[in-house]
Amino acid sequence: MKLKEIVAISGIGGLHKIIGRTKTGLILESLNETKKRFPTGIQDKVSVLEDISMYTLSGDMRLADVFVKLHEVGNVPTNKDDAKKQRQFLIDTIELDSERVYDSDIKKLLNWYHTLAGLIDFKEAAKEAEKEEVSSAEPEVKVEQVQEEAPAKTAKKTAKKASDSDTDEAPKKTAAKKTAAKKTAAKKSTKSEE
Repeated sequence: MKLKEIVAISGIGGLHKIIGRTKTGLILESLNETKKRFPTGIQDKVSVLEDISMYTLSGDMRLADVFVKLHEVGNVPTNKDDAKKQRQFLIDTIELDSERVYDSDIKKLLNWYHTLAGLIDFKEAAKEAEKEEVSSAEPEVKVEQVQEEAPAKTAKKTAKKASDSDTDEAPKKTAAKKTAAKKTAAKKSTKSEE
């Protein structure tokens, strides 16, 4: 199982594994003992664990990296332990930015860690997240190259349109004269009917 397959849903406790997709959402299976399956809708706020990060003093830390550090240290408090003990543990372990993280977020993090501890190899999850981060950075270079080439093509098209508009000018004037003549004729006919 990978972190990109696991989601949390706002308003629904616990973690869920993606097992399928529908036109409007996902089909999920709970990771708790019930293994309940259910679909999500458009209104559900779904967060993929791979995309979540924690505030630390040195910047944002991906959740996979947080799990690796917690696993290496061991003796991780549960979500039922004292809030001060939980907070201090995370400050010591990952240099948690204590001013920006709520107690409820810490409890959720610890609950997720204990839920996933037997299901995921955290070191492998961190490596995969790092590989995907590197591969997602490569297309950005290609996009910049395409954007640099685009102005030259646009300039050629603009020059061609300008030359085409010189030849199209005469028919447009003729059409405008015909429209004006029709309007004048229509005004004359309405005056004569009165």
